[in-house]
Amino acid sequence: MRVLFLLSILLTCFTAYSAETDSLPAVILLGDSIRGNYQSAVKKELKGKAIVSAPKDNCSHTAFILENLDRWLSELGTADVIHINAGLHDMYILEKTGKTRHTLETYEKNLRTIFKKLDELSDAKVIFALTTAVNENQQAESKGYGRVVRRNTDVNIFNATANTVAEEMGIPINDLNSYMKKVGPEKILKPSDGIHLSPAGSELMGAEVARVILDRLKE
Repeated sequence: MRVLFLLSILLTCFTAYSAETDSLPAVILLGDSIRGNYQSAVKKELKGKAIVSAPKDNCSHTAFILENLDRWLSELGTADVIHINAGLHDMYILEKTGKTRHTLETYEKNLRTIFKKLDELSDAKVIFALTTAVNENQQAESKGYGRVVRRNTDVNIFNATANTVAEEMGIPINDLNSYMKKVGPEKILKPSDGIHLSPAGSELMGAEVARVILDRLKE
């Protein structure tokens, strides 16, 4: 009898939890390793307010996103908000050529196609996050890179294009670049590579992303 009583309590708790989570809005995070850095913090900030999911993949560059977007959305299900960032891998400087992986023209074309596909594949409200700033000296001195693989000049140029495309297509921007500069890149970036987020930076950026998502959910 005691076992049945305990099982009854567990079933009641599970049913209540399922009902609560079913009523919460769904959020999907798409993006590169920067998204991976702040993802846990976003989930923590939105606990009890939204169900947050994301692909297991690093979404990498815009061409890779286009190749996999259908699959990711199919696996993750419907969403009320999709928060996406893409840029760092597009502007990655190839060692052999000294040029970015994708030209600015390719980046713009891919972004337009991504936004169009998101509109076709989902009824979710979309947010596009601008690419975060980098520290070139830390990249050059790092054990992992040993050279500059992303330049702030490219970050600014690619962001300007992304901002224009998003505005033209009615996609709200989450300006994480400006937020980082306001807080101070030294408080956000991981000193060991000058690109990714430190633990403290991940928490700060995650809180900002969560704030922007909550504002979008209210619209």
